[in-house]
Amino acid sequence: MTETTQDSWKHKVPSMLLAQVTAYVLLVAATVIPTPGATPIIPMIVVALVLAAFIASWPFRGTMLDRVTTVVFGVISLVFVVVPFPSGGIAPQHIAADGKIPGWYSWALVVGLLLVALVVFSFGRQMARENRSHLIRSLSHAATSGVASIAVAGWCFLPDLGTMISRNTTVGDIAVIVLVILAAALVVASILWARDSDPDPNASHPWIGIGLLPVMLMGVTIAATTLVIMPLVS
Repeated sequence: MTETTQDSWKHKVPSMLLAQVTAYVLLVAATVIPTPGATPIIPMIVVALVLAAFIASWPFRGTMLDRVTTVVFGVISLVFVVVPFPSGGIAPQHIAADGKIPGWYSWALVVGLLLVALVVFSFGRQMARENRSHLIRSLSHAATSGVASIAVAGWCFLPDLGTMISRNTTVGDIAVIVLVILAAALVVASILWARDSDPDPNASHPWIGIGLLPVMLMGVTIAATTLVIMPLVS
C-alpha cells in the first residue's frame, strides 16, 4: 500500500468503527425482540444482513469466486443453526432437559467440519492457479473471509447465552467480562487492520468490511461461551 493510500485510510478509521459498533448493536438488539417458537429468526436475519454487507464491502483482494465461496460457507453455517447435525456420544451435561441436543453443540460440530473443508478448498484452489503470484496473500485472505463467514452464525445463540448467564450472576458476570475484553481486543486489532490493509482499489467502502470482520469473528466466541457455561448453570 502506498503512503498516500495509508494516509487516506487513517481518515476511514472512525467510519470503520461506526460500522463495527452498529453491527454489534443490531446483533445484540436482535436477541431482545420476541420471536415465536425456538428458532432465532430475528438473529438469523441480522446475521444474514451482516454477511451480505461484508460481501458488498469486500475488504480484500480477490475474484468473484472468493466472495461466492464466502457466501456458500456462511449460508451452510447459518443453516445448521436450526438443522440438527447427526452426532453421538454427547456428554450428559451437554444434553438439554428435554433430551434434545442443544443447537450450539450441533453447530460446533458443523463448524469443525467446515473449517477443515475451507482449508482444503482454499489450499487446493491456490495450487490450481496457473499464475501463483501473491500466493500467501491470496490464501490468507480466502481463509480469513471464510472463517469469518462461518463464525458469524454463532451470534444466533446469543439469546440462549443471555438466558444462561441470567441464572447465575457470578458465571454470567465472568462470561460478560471475558466477552467484552475479547471484543475490545478485536477493536484494537481492527484499527491496525484498517491502517495496514490493502483492499482492491475498485472495492466499494472496504473499510466497512474491515469493521464487520471482528464482529463476525466474535460469533464463534458467543457459541463457545454458551457451550462452556451450560454445565455450570444447569
